[in-house]
Amino acid sequence: MNSKGRKRLVITRKMTGNAKEQIDLSSELEQDLENLGLQRRMKQLELEGKFLKTKNSELL
Repeated sequence: MNSKGRKRLVITRKMTGNAKEQIDLSSELEQDLENLGLQRRMKQLELEGKFLKTKNSELL
């Protein structure tokens, strides 16, 4: 393999490695966003529960 071919191979390997890293980071980010959404929803349900308990005790 000549010098030009080796250079291309090295560049291709680096680009492939970078692409794999970006995919991994993207997957991690997607999971983090999903977890944040779930945490937000759980907090919302908790607050709604407290609100309903307060309203219920006012009615009684």
